[in-house]
Amino acid sequence: MIPPPSHQALFDALCDFASNHADPQLAPFKPALRDWGDAWQAAAPAQLPVAGLLAEALQDCAPGARDLLQTFVEHNPQLRWEQSYRREDGLVPERMLDGYGFAEIIGLRGPFVSERIRAGIAVWGPHIDYPQHRHQAQEAYILLSGSAQFEFAQQSPQIRRAGDVVFVSSNLVHGFRTAEQSLVLCYLWQGGDLRQTSRFG
Repeated sequence: MIPPPSHQALFDALCDFASNHADPQLAPFKPALRDWGDAWQAAAPAQLPVAGLLAEALQDCAPGARDLLQTFVEHNPQLRWEQSYRREDGLVPERMLDGYGFAEIIGLRGPFVSERIRAGIAVWGPHIDYPQHRHQAQEAYILLSGSAQFEFAQQSPQIRRAGDVVFVSSNLVHGFRTAEQSLVLCYLWQGGDLRQTSRFG
């Protein structure tokens, strides 16, 4: 199947941004981005309230992130916004469920199908706590707009801002809390179960 122009534009913008990013912490992900696979599948659009925060991120985004964000804002109606957690499971605070979401472009569920890597963008509203958790996959966050206080196992909290890259090694305990404004980031996952539900506690 041939992807529609909107999905192709999102894919191209995401891959160009991550592949050309100079931070050395992203080097482990670049081979999988180059060789992600070759299949596309339809992904019906789905909206979450947090999707409405995306356009605000353009006002103070990191240098070099504007083109990527502009592409996602332009094609927001075609994005499939989703969440990893359910209210009935009680794994994360209600406030987080009311104020976060992600739109995946590459991954097991597509629209660009990959068993090697998952990649997309995610948004957390102001004052959201993402409790400390871990997962088998390696992860990288590229902060596009906003800031957050990150916590890693047995380390002091660290403030990370737009333009920073946060690398999370396999099974490293980590979490964060957003500040006064929304946090928008590009995420990359690889290794292990690409759709593993994080473990808490």
